[in-house]
Amino acid sequence: MRNLVFGLLGLMFLLSCSDDKAGDNVEKMDERDNLTIKDDPLVSSFVGNGVQWGGYDILQAWTGSPTLSETNWELLLKRVEFMRPPLVRIMIGPGWNYLVNGQYNPSKSEAVLFPILDFCQENNITVMLGEWGHSGGNSIDQQWLGQAADFLEHLLDVRGYTCIKYYNMVNEPNGDWSSINGNYALWQDLQVQFYDEVIARGLDDRVGMIGPDVAVWGTGLLNWVTNAYLNLDDIMWAYDIHTYPSEVEVRDGSYQGMLQAYKNAASPSKPMIMGEVGFKYAAGSTLGRENQRRINADPYASDDSNMFIYDAFYGIDMADALIQNMLAGYAGAIIWGLDDAQYNIDGGNSTELKRWGFWNILGADRFENADDVNIRPWFYPMSLLARYFPAGSTIYNMDLPNKRGLRAVAAEKNGKYTIAIVNSHLTEYNINLKMEAGMAINGLDHYAYISQSGSEFTGAVNNDGFPVPLASDLSFDFSDDAHHRLIVKGQSFHLFTNME
Repeated sequence: MRNLVFGLLGLMFLLSCSDDKAGDNVEKMDERDNLTIKDDPLVSSFVGNGVQWGGYDILQAWTGSPTLSETNWELLLKRVEFMRPPLVRIMIGPGWNYLVNGQYNPSKSEAVLFPILDFCQENNITVMLGEWGHSGGNSIDQQWLGQAADFLEHLLDVRGYTCIKYYNMVNEPNGDWSSINGNYALWQDLQVQFYDEVIARGLDDRVGMIGPDVAVWGTGLLNWVTNAYLNLDDIMWAYDIHTYPSEVEVRDGSYQGMLQAYKNAASPSKPMIMGEVGFKYAAGSTLGRENQRRINADPYASDDSNMFIYDAFYGIDMADALIQNMLAGYAGAIIWGLDDAQYNIDGGNSTELKRWGFWNILGADRFENADDVNIRPWFYPMSLLARYFPAGSTIYNMDLPNKRGLRAVAAEKNGKYTIAIVNSHLTEYNINLKMEAGMAINGLDHYAYISQSGSEFTGAVNNDGFPVPLASDLSFDFSDDAHHRLIVKGQSFHLFTNME
């Protein structure tokens, strides 16, 4: 039913599009309705929209096996292969990855980490690797520091993973939940000491630091980025922050202004990356109360969960957030996260999951819900924003009409283009799509996703649940000041691309 309805809507959409030249005797729309692809690069070499991967470290307690079943690996990797993320973030820890009974032993990672890194290596995916926390409290445990560097050396020199480019030493160091506990001086000392170990092992031409990795709500932590730029720029290959905005900030566009402030505080010559992005809702808000109600009703959901991953509107909000990241000049973003089964809370064999994923690969095997293995709605726009904004793209700015919730961005690589448009508002808009460069773009596929009630969305998918185009072989000829009339329905996402 979904594909049939979408086909009819797609026909309506195509009939609403027209190519209007400046001199044609046709009724013109208001200039205020123009959405123009500017000849203004925001990012000259995009790193990519990717995803948080890794974890699965409670598998032994949950399933009796240290790794996923062959069937689950096959399904998981098939989905990631479609998504084609140019960038993934993988966080590790001694007990998870290189200590066995207190002794250094990198074979601990044979079960999960190495297969993931093998996949990244084979598929040219850039990896941001790092330690969740440090050892030593208010000082630095030198034995741990050396072992952490030894493990990185093992990954690069023994395993041969050239995909690892960035090293993220300590997750969210500003937080009281972090091992750093907000101590900037300790964090800075840790970066320097760890990179001294990297240099000593001859790895510094292959991997650099990324940070400060702070979780921000507002602009109160700009000093972390400013100080990292002033004091550590020689070892920083990129800068990053984490954001978990509310739906209000993203939908009204104020989120982009906050992003821009942090981008301006970092080095102008190095990539700025969103190290984690998702949504969190105020406890007293309508969505906040409903999220908590759903958590309470789910025996396997921890309080660190976003239960709207099951709802189609979440894909619209996340598309809006990612597009605002690109418009703010960020060279990439890490979507939190890939799979519910990656992380739990409270350690041990707790089955309280951090539900943030596109699916739960263990839904049938361990969590009493075979349907939970299925792809959730928000994978549709997220997979396309990963797949069709490849590494090395040039990201172009947009001149946007003043319409609430309407955002758009464009990318070019090797003469091929992607244009993404999102409308997170409920109102339908009529717009004129234009391009300052005034060229023709041919052979475009058009993907579209329209949020409906609950988990329902209008959007074509194949038997695997992967997006398929609504229409193919479209052409946008922007020469002679031509524009193309588009209807952008409320709560919809559109992507046009002639990239492979």
